[in-house]
Amino acid sequence: MGFLSWLESTAYSQWIVSGLTGWPLMLSTHAVGLAIIVGVMFALNLRLLGLFKPIPYTSLHGLMAIGWIGIAMNVFSGLSLFVAQAVFYITSVAFLVKITFVILGIGNLYHVQKILKRDAASWEAAGAVPRKGLVLAGSSIVFWTIAVVAGRLIAYL
Repeated sequence: MGFLSWLESTAYSQWIVSGLTGWPLMLSTHAVGLAIIVGVMFALNLRLLGLFKPIPYTSLHGLMAIGWIGIAMNVFSGLSLFVAQAVFYITSVAFLVKITFVILGIGNLYHVQKILKRDAASWEAAGAVPRKGLVLAGSSIVFWTIAVVAGRLIAYL
């Protein structure tokens, strides 16, 4: 815990915690990044599950680039919020659940992106997503939903 206590004592951490701009700025950036990644992932996954049929599978790969922007925003703002209260967060079960499912969600996103790049055209020709794609889409929805709910619970548990 010594390292975490040191993180909390840094000037950057103090700016986030005690200033009038640090905490609201990081929290707002985190909320916008979350909206981007979860919005993109839900749209993508719902398409893979058969909704929004006019959207071609081949166009989804480009949409995922926007999702990575949301992830980058959340990594930066999330780390900033973490250093501000590192000791609290590392002992929070809700935080640990959130981080676990964020990592699973990011891994899923990376895997889906590789598969879409390789197989989207064949899915388009066949008019259907194979079972593996459906499992990835369903698990992604579960991962991101748990991450969002756990993230909200951090403030209350």
